[in-house]
Amino acid sequence: MMKAPVFSIIPKAKETEPTWVVVAFWSLLSLLILIFAPIFIFQRQTTILAQKKVVIETETEQTIKNNAELSKRMALVSRRLNDFSQLLKSHRLNSGVFVFLSAICHPRVQFTGLSIDENGTRLTLGMKTENFKTLGEQLLILKSNPQVSDVSFSGLSVDKDGKIICSLNFNIDPKIITPSLNL
Repeated sequence: MMKAPVFSIIPKAKETEPTWVVVAFWSLLSLLILIFAPIFIFQRQTTILAQKKVVIETETEQTIKNNAELSKRMALVSRRLNDFSQLLKSHRLNSGVFVFLSAICHPRVQFTGLSIDENGTRLTLGMKTENFKTLGEQLLILKSNPQVSDVSFSGLSVDKDGKIICSLNFNIDPKIITPSLNL
């Protein structure tokens, strides 16, 4: 038997594959690339979108918590504003009483106490004066004022210095105590 030589001087022609095999190979390779490339691309996009979804859900939860806190704070502020507006609507300007009293006070009478009933119409004034004449003049001033009615005095006494101490009770016009605030 004869052995085939390992090398030959005359080159042999390369064996070529049939063209249908080459075309089939490249067609199948292209088909595989066309099938698997979108899968890898879509899988990458799915991963990115899943990460974005987690971030957005976290932000949404945080926003909902912040909104809940803001809603609680706004409810508290709203309640405080309502309470404050109610307070302003029912506020009494007692400074009107002091202006009124300064207008009807005799120069030699000293008021030692002030009490207003809950309706704001009946005043009790503790007062001290030098003599009965000044007390009488103060009573006349009160009785002559059209905003004062039902004047009476009680608890008449004389202190150790000889000054007259008593209490005056009288009704006043309610508009003096509670002027309209127009709120």
